[in-house]
Amino acid sequence: MKETKVTAKDVAKRAGVSPATVSMILSGKGSSKFPEKTCRRVIDACNELGYVRNGLLRSSVPDDKVLVAITPTLSNLYYVHMVEAMQRRAKELGYVLLAFDTFREIPQETRIMQVCNQFPFAGVCFLYPLENNMLMQQVEWAKPVVHIYDKGVHNNADILELDGFRIGRIIGEYLLQLGHQRIAFVTSTFETKQVTRVRRLEGLRAVYEEQGLDSIKNILVCSPESELSDAKAVPEGYELGYHMAKKLIERNENVTAFVAINDMIAIGIMDAITDSGKQIPTDYSVCGCDNTSVSKYKGISLTSVESYARQTGREAIDILVRKIEAGNHLSELEDSPDGITRVEYFPKLIVRKSTGPCENK
Repeated sequence: MKETKVTAKDVAKRAGVSPATVSMILSGKGSSKFPEKTCRRVIDACNELGYVRNGLLRSSVPDDKVLVAITPTLSNLYYVHMVEAMQRRAKELGYVLLAFDTFREIPQETRIMQVCNQFPFAGVCFLYPLENNMLMQQVEWAKPVVHIYDKGVHNNADILELDGFRIGRIIGEYLLQLGHQRIAFVTSTFETKQVTRVRRLEGLRAVYEEQGLDSIKNILVCSPESELSDAKAVPEGYELGYHMAKKLIERNENVTAFVAINDMIAIGIMDAITDSGKQIPTDYSVCGCDNTSVSKYKGISLTSVESYARQTGREAIDILVRKIEAGNHLSELEDSPDGITRVEYFPKLIVRKSTGPCENK
């Protein structure tokens, strides 16, 4: 016996809405007008009845309303918070933002841009300097672009700048005030173009040298290259911080504080300290970077540096959309000024329970 074809009217009846509502929700046109629970009822009804709408997977978003964000990693909550803020702001402005994680690998960067070029997206945000600099330049020539990364990396583009050197100085000044003269700087690999890691270290060293301390001896630099050279696969984030801190503690390195390049590494360090029978901050102080959402949890209470990831993400989308909607002909207008947009948020130390005065060891 021939099966009866399920129609939009059947879905509407099951969901308790009109066929027009079903059509708008499934097409994406005007779906934002409906409450989430209504959209969910329609989708559930489709699943229950086995309804398949022709062309359902075709994009209802115009190509000129699609934005792209290229991020180096999503294991760092700093980038997660930034991308989420970018997506929310893009939605408010009538755009859709697609985010791609490259792992800072050149082949992955190339593949992602090849995928993006399959459709004429409107503009792109680079959240770090691509390892493939030539590829990045080619995109800049063809599309509106906004960059988000450390000062001095890119001087002739619209950019939201981070000041890694200032962040390093803030942490160094604070730890020296607490009496921490020998510290460990724990970071991920230096084998990429990630300038922020180097500049944060330079900021730390500058403060120690100004106080007459030998920054090379007093700041122990810990990276996967120096601490985990025998590892088959280099861990990231939490695991990276945990394993490197554990090695330092086991060999009784004479440090009283750890500075992590990001909050997830810092939390791994904190767990390694407590698992070793030590106390925070009595035995070791721990400081992170980026003040991500987990740092304020009562069970963590991590001292960190606010870098305003969410505000930066929203501002980047505003700048990109203005560039897109202004078009490429502003330079032809007599009253159109030449120049670039440069935005910088000053970092701020947020002190919590993971840091305290240095105790003589």
